[in-house]
Amino acid sequence: MSFYQLLEHTADLGIRVWGRDLKALFINSASAMYDLIVDAKTVRPVKHIKINAKAQDRDELLKNWLSELLYYFHVKDTIFCRFDIVRLDEKNVVSIVMGEKIDKDRHSLQHEIKAVTFHALNIHKTDNRLSTDIIFDI
Repeated sequence: MSFYQLLEHTADLGIRVWGRDLKALFINSASAMYDLIVDAKTVRPVKHIKINAKAQDRDELLKNWLSELLYYFHVKDTIFCRFDIVRLDEKNVVSIVMGEKIDKDRHSLQHEIKAVTFHALNIHKTDNRLSTDIIFDI
């Protein structure tokens, strides 16, 4: 996928993500995270879930939203393949995400991401687009 790249990191898993605006950066970050967890092509968008997050700034908001998405993976055995941002500002995100329950016959899990960290997370403008590094605890 051309909207993110893997980063070298000693003990954890890191990515650099790009987006033309904040909405695209959030969607691309979620897509990249789930691309690391499972082959997104095997996931069907049969279940729609509304996921909201709040924070004090946009860096924390991205971390909190990704953490909410990861919660569904760990606790509800749900994986996602599509992400629609309904409303987004510097402190709030409202989204509708689509996916399904994990089916061990169809979904081969690639990486077990335990948590999204604040390490290196800093949304900034680069070459007329936004980017950030995200480090996952694995």
